[in-house]
Amino acid sequence: MSINLENMTAVQNENQEGVLGHLMWFSIGKQLIKTADLKERLIQSGLEEDWMPNAIRPADAFRRATKEIETRKATSQTGVFENYLIREVFSDKDYVQRNIVVESVNQAGKRLEYNSKAGVITLDKKNESITFISENETAKELCMEAEQKFNIYKDNYSAQQLRVMVNKILQSLAPTPVRPNGGIYFVPDSHTEGLAKLVKFTSSLENSEGFKIPVVNTFDNRNMVNAKLNEHLESILNDCKTSGSLRKGQVKEIIENANSVISNYKNYKGIVQDEAVQLEQKIMRIRSEITRMVTDLS
Repeated sequence: MSINLENMTAVQNENQEGVLGHLMWFSIGKQLIKTADLKERLIQSGLEEDWMPNAIRPADAFRRATKEIETRKATSQTGVFENYLIREVFSDKDYVQRNIVVESVNQAGKRLEYNSKAGVITLDKKNESITFISENETAKELCMEAEQKFNIYKDNYSAQQLRVMVNKILQSLAPTPVRPNGGIYFVPDSHTEGLAKLVKFTSSLENSEGFKIPVVNTFDNRNMVNAKLNEHLESILNDCKTSGSLRKGQVKEIIENANSVISNYKNYKGIVQDEAVQLEQKIMRIRSEITRMVTDLS
């Protein structure tokens, strides 16, 4: 279904009756942001502190930092390369140990040599500090790089963590995907205030932006919302029906999404009156699938 944004956002005339809602999209660029700064921007945007991501765990920062030092280097031997890889060898409530493993390979990828302890990097969770030992200069440099990254990551949220956070806030606004793979969402007018806060927040972040444009109340626009909501319900129903081979955690996520869609439907009743019977039948089928999945889990 093609979407004419010019028609959707046209200035109201005498035949139009207000706004159905807004189209919203956002992008979060590469950045790092300290916990205090993120909380301040949330508050300044009018959002609750409850939306803050989980506190950064030292072990997570450590694993991210060490994973990022993996690399491939040429050697003095023609056609021979050294892969510097990270392997976790120990973890408990106090410490995490990860080793730098060096794998010498030829151009065909055949392993020639293997050193499982070229570097040993240990995290002290309580003190939030790293110690390391290394067998050669390259491994030492990589250990030092991991330590530098860890000291940054333990105090700063990443762009990916911000994307997850923004998406969670968006999901509380009863959104319906307008594109099959997401990226642009319709948010009903009942959540305009919350959407304005979210757009303000995303726009306050570094290398980031958020937009909302009104969808005026016209026959074509109501048809668009009907169609997109119907597609969304069909997608959720299909996820439920095909959940049989999924892991328990994945099934729980599908149940959570399905319950959220059912709860959000009340925000659309005033828009989808002409298709209400068909949509509510689909809602009933989703409820039935949720009951089945919960029974299967137990």
